[in-house]
Amino acid sequence: MEWTLKKLLDWATEYFQKRGIDSPRLNAELLLGRALDLNRVALYVQFDRPMNEAELAAFKSLVQRRAAREPLAYILGEREFYSLKFKVGPAVLIPRPETEELVERGLGFLRGLATENPRTLDIATGSGCIPIALLKNHPGLSAVAFDASAEALALAASNAAALGVDPRLSLQLLDFHGPWPAWAKGPFDLITANPPYVAEAEWLGLEPEVREAEPKTALVPGPSGLEAYEVLLPQIPARLKSPGLALFEIGAGQGPSLLGLAARLCPELRAEIQPDLAGRDRFLALQRDLPNQPA
Repeated sequence: MEWTLKKLLDWATEYFQKRGIDSPRLNAELLLGRALDLNRVALYVQFDRPMNEAELAAFKSLVQRRAAREPLAYILGEREFYSLKFKVGPAVLIPRPETEELVERGLGFLRGLATENPRTLDIATGSGCIPIALLKNHPGLSAVAFDASAEALALAASNAAALGVDPRLSLQLLDFHGPWPAWAKGPFDLITANPPYVAEAEWLGLEPEVREAEPKTALVPGPSGLEAYEVLLPQIPARLKSPGLALFEIGAGQGPSLLGLAARLCPELRAEIQPDLAGRDRFLALQRDLPNQPA
């Protein structure tokens, strides 16, 4: 049988469906596009084009990797985030749509400040998607970001350079559990973090793409999932300007516990749990003067 692009896409889509892969057609199209170095529009224009043996072998290798539940973003080596293309790999978490909302909230706060040259700190930056997206959308902003993984920082540096914000981004190697050096003292107008917050028991039930491929240390801080916040929250007050905002992404159901932690560990800041677009508790906001709250 002669394998055309359409026949191959139909076969791969059915193959992925049988193996429980989400969005099987999209996966097939993106992988075939990678094998042939074509975008999705070009694939459809060339539906009847026959595949040669080398192209078939290249595509089959990619399909096998995805069927083994290797994340699509790792296979492609990139992920779109906030309309920007980021390089990703097994050393970093794959950026999620929910984190785009954190960026949006951060930008809204920064644009409301009187200062034209605010500073931001991003904790456990991974691919650098949060500070880089902020920098791309705020020309006066400068940022410091750190991570405990040198490999993650190399990816973040590559992303910053590719997107043209590297002159305004300082990347540093630091494990937030240890002492914070002078460059992390700030003060900063905005502090952001998507720290590890998955409880150990919850991690065991995650889909294979996450549990077996993404770095566990970036997902699971300990048994409860709250351990990273217990370390980070006491660090925030001394580093946050007034007015200033700290935004943390959080896990489902963690809101009440985090409000209690904030009241105990950084009582000088007001804490608020904010929902994502789906209405789920998603962000912990810490600020000296949150609107609509009593003094």
